[in-house]
Amino acid sequence: MELKIYSPQDAGFIQKIDWNFEELKTEISAVAQEYETSVYTDDTIGDAKADRAKLNKFKDALTGKRTEIRKKLLEPDELFGQQVKELTGIVQKAIDNIDGQVKGYEERKRNEKLDKVREFYEDNILDLAEYLPWNRVVKPEYGNASKTMKSIKEEILALIQKVAEGIAILNEVDSLYAGDMKRVFLQSYDIGAAMAERNRLEEDEKRRKLYAEQQAKLKAEREAKRQQEAERVMSAGRQSMPETAAQPQQSIPVMETVEDPVHVLDFRVYVNAAQKAALKDFLKKNGIRYEPVPKQ
Repeated sequence: MELKIYSPQDAGFIQKIDWNFEELKTEISAVAQEYETSVYTDDTIGDAKADRAKLNKFKDALTGKRTEIRKKLLEPDELFGQQVKELTGIVQKAIDNIDGQVKGYEERKRNEKLDKVREFYEDNILDLAEYLPWNRVVKPEYGNASKTMKSIKEEILALIQKVAEGIAILNEVDSLYAGDMKRVFLQSYDIGAAMAERNRLEEDEKRRKLYAEQQAKLKAEREAKRQQEAERVMSAGRQSMPETAAQPQQSIPVMETVEDPVHVLDFRVYVNAAQKAALKDFLKKNGIRYEPVPKQ
């Protein structure tokens, strides 16, 4: 089968379009040169527009003629292209028939090979299947004819050994983060990543404990400072009281009997607003009950 062109032969194809190029070029150059040096005033702007329109019309005529000739030249090619397309369509039907059978054969052989690979996997995975399932082992290229069974088996055995060793190490780890380590390991089967995760979590815990200790220390310091301030205010209030200010009245025995008796004391203090607030805060912090003195 061979495509043969009977007409036109190589010498019969149009090599050049003969037309009055040089003659027209001379005429156009002369006219264009005149317009290139033309100067128009406000009074002759109408002439400028008319000249521009005339030149644009001539330019469009040249372009239109080229399009017309190009269309005529392409007419034989248009018919030729349709005929070639018809022939290639006939050939493509035959190709499709063969291609379907070839692809069917290749797919069948691919599946047969993958079945053998899976059989090898199941014979060797033993009790590690929950950590290394089939879908984490199989690769698209395992079905390719170019990938040998020998290389596939070596890869699978190496991966199974890697997972087995990693799980064995993690089962011996005594750490609060053993579960997190195993989770990270099963994502990539990288024991180094699992160890790095433990270190990261331990460092985070150290930082949390240090922060908690610092906060507790600050809280204790603030509490001590408030206690000292309350005592200072109380002391200042006692020093500023007149001698008759704190005259304890009668001591009333406690109403209930407990190991540490509670006494009720009625006395009067003289304080300013700040001292009053500090005294009230001191009584609350120390769990001392207080109430207004009943009027007699």
